[in-house]
Formats: sequence, C-alpha cells, structure tokens
Amino acid sequence: MEFGVSDEILGTIAPILVYWLYSGIYILLGYFENYRLHSKKDEDDKNLVSKVTVVKGVLLQQTVQAIVAILLFTVTGNDSEAAMVQHSVFVLLRQFFVAMLVLDTWQYFMHRYMHHNKFLYRHIHSQHHRLVVPYSFGALYNHLLEGLLLDTIGGALSFLLSGMSPRTSIFSSPLLP
Repeated sequence: MEFGVSDEILGTIAPILVYWLYSGIYILLGYFENYRLHSKKDEDDKNLVSKVTVVKGVLLQQTVQAIVAILLFTVTGNDSEAAMVQHSVFVLLRQFFVAMLVLDTWQYFMHRYMHHNKFLYRHIHSQHHRLVVPYSFGALYNHLLEGLLLDTIGGALSFLLSGMSPRTSIFSSPLLP
C-alpha cells in the first residue's frame, strides 16, 4: 500500500507525532486524580519553568532532530533499492537491539557526564532540572546543546551502527527518542 510519502519523511515525522499522541494520552489520564504522581498544585509551585516554555523547548528540539534526520537519511542514501530489501525478523530484531543498546548507553554516559562536569551542569544540564514535576511532554525539554549531544547524536549513532533503513526507523524511532 503506497501513501505517496517517502520512508525518510515518515521516519522523520512519525516519531514526533507519536511523541505528542502519547503525551496527550498521559495528559488525559492526569485528569483522574487517582492516577497522578503529583498534584496540579505541585506542578504550579515546584516547576521553575512554564508549560508554554517546555512546549517551545520540545518543539525546538524536535525541529533540530527532524533536520538532522532528513540530512542523515539523505547522506546515507538509505532510500536506494538495496535498502528496500525485505529483512528477516532476526535481522530486524538485531537492528532494534543494537539501536536500543547504542542509544541507551550513549544517553546514560552523556547524562552522567553532564552531572559530573560542574561547568556543563551549571550552564547546560541544569535547564533540564528546572522541570521538577515533569509533564508528559517534557521528556525532550533540555538545553539545545544537550539535546543535540544526548538525543540527536545518540539517535544518529544508533541508526548508523544498527544498519537500519529509514523504513525500519519508523517503527523503532531511535532517531527521535
């Protein structure tokens, strides 16, 4: 079934749409007080940043990630016929496993380094900690440089090292965590 949209565009846009869809579901669940970890009052009192600022920050991160994804798909040339070859389930599982391992390992050590380096913590990583009571859509809220280092470069490495095609990345979303 052909939708007229390339795998590269879907691999770029689908993770962003899924991010906001899942966030919306959690926002709706938040209206049921029994399912909340923090009260609405905690959100207002403890957070050092507004919801509008968080949304703007996340949209900026996603814009940068989308640009990098399109560039990465273009540079790697994964839209060739060779990339469209059907892979076995084993190959796809291996690609997903490698992508998750690379991305999680990269993000863990980079995040840890941001905490240990006083300069990076004070000037870059501390923005991430201004969101004390997190919103569902705040997962990507951080300094632009931190987002580039942790999420975008980590996602690009996981895509490249796993050997995924843009089509496979649509379902794994390693490029846009």
